[in-house]
Amino acid sequence: MRIRFLFVVLLCSSMAFAQSLEEQFRSFSQNAHQRYSDFRDAANKKYSDFMRQTWDYYKMSAAFTQPEEKMVPPVVYEEPIHAHSVSTQVEVSESIPYTEVEPLPEPASAPEPIAPIEENKQKTVVYTFSYYGTQFTFRYPEHIRIYLTDLGENTLADEWERLSGDAFNNLIRDCILVRDVYQLCDWAYLMMLQQLGETIYGKTNEAVFLQAYIYSQSGYAMRLAKKDQNLYLLIGSKYQLYNVNYFEFDDTYFYAWGATDEDGFYICKGKFDSEQPLDLRIRSEQAFAADMVRVPMRTSKMAISASCVVNSNLIDFYNAYPTGTFGDNIGSRWVAYANAPVEESVRQMLYPTLKDAINGQTEKQAVTRLLNWVQTAFAYKYDDDVWGYDRAFFPSETLYYPYADCEDRSILLSRIIRDLLGLDVILVYYPGHLATAVGFNEDVSGEYLMYNGRKYVVCDPTFVGAPIGKSMPGMDNQQALVIPLSSVL
Repeated sequence: MRIRFLFVVLLCSSMAFAQSLEEQFRSFSQNAHQRYSDFRDAANKKYSDFMRQTWDYYKMSAAFTQPEEKMVPPVVYEEPIHAHSVSTQVEVSESIPYTEVEPLPEPASAPEPIAPIEENKQKTVVYTFSYYGTQFTFRYPEHIRIYLTDLGENTLADEWERLSGDAFNNLIRDCILVRDVYQLCDWAYLMMLQQLGETIYGKTNEAVFLQAYIYSQSGYAMRLAKKDQNLYLLIGSKYQLYNVNYFEFDDTYFYAWGATDEDGFYICKGKFDSEQPLDLRIRSEQAFAADMVRVPMRTSKMAISASCVVNSNLIDFYNAYPTGTFGDNIGSRWVAYANAPVEESVRQMLYPTLKDAINGQTEKQAVTRLLNWVQTAFAYKYDDDVWGYDRAFFPSETLYYPYADCEDRSILLSRIIRDLLGLDVILVYYPGHLATAVGFNEDVSGEYLMYNGRKYVVCDPTFVGAPIGKSMPGMDNQQALVIPLSSVL
């Protein structure tokens, strides 16, 4: 009886303790939300005060132009190459004075997601739209409609303050949740917010205002600009985006995307603390809905035949992706492409076939076969002839489209060697030509470059049929530009 009494006492104590923890957690959550809400209110009040000040007029700087490349045609190696007999040439001296490209710095930590919030008691309208084949749904507060009677400083500031209450918390939370669940990169998130605004308000100033508001609340750098009763969102980035006029404030470039005919704007230079610039790198596969397309079978001279399926929604997204460089680092132009992850459908279908083709082989033998597959299984054509301008492909694009040039081949080869063999790869840039070089763990002879005290042997996917260690004729390894990839994966 006494034991039973003690058990009941302990049970009640345990329940009381659990209840106390639950109450403490609820109190902590409420306090955390309140602290976040107070911080956000203060930040938005500070920004709206900036908006009330006179917006100064700034002229745009001329766009960064994409460098014109001389056309270097592919070359067919004169000697045949066989699967188990690779011809190598005399090594280049380790002291070659190549030019090294510094790796891109790691970005600052991502914006923290909004704190959990209570359901807003006001009614919401649900908006759904398709974004690259994927259905997104968002809650919008029914009682708050943006209506800009004019673009006066006080009108814009009043509207910004009106959006800054709790009513928009659900919408902001929905947007950040979509970004995180679908692993949207910065550019995908920005363009998704534009489509959200236009779904609700059409192509209007109100749509731009909503996009700017949510983008800023998500932690990204932006500025608002206006001219001739039109409102514009200026996108902050450390990248020099090609062919888009820009402003430069606070050591950051700001682009008015789509405003190609304007020479200047009236700009509010107010900013948010800890705002993050847009990053062009894609760190995770964009989880768009699947619309799979089978690509043609690719067969190499070494009889490796491989095919796969790619997501056409992802191809459409890549087709609209901007190109630029990080600062004056010309090599960074290709880093975003080379380090983009290959989509899961490609890994599941293409990679097993390639793994079977190199199974049980040495690093040198395996790279030889992968190099030959990229050299001989893909048709070559200049970008100018296909697209009318120079553009690089993400790895999945090279598999999807019928033609690929030196950039595309090098990017694809660097990706599959790293994924299948775990070897370090660098890109090697000569004027008008891009190749790869591989850091082997075994001794491999041939022409090479030194980077960070390590030897990287040239593997040129455009020198058709050439073995490991052979540079294409006319390529000067002493003046080559080394583009590291591993440090920014």
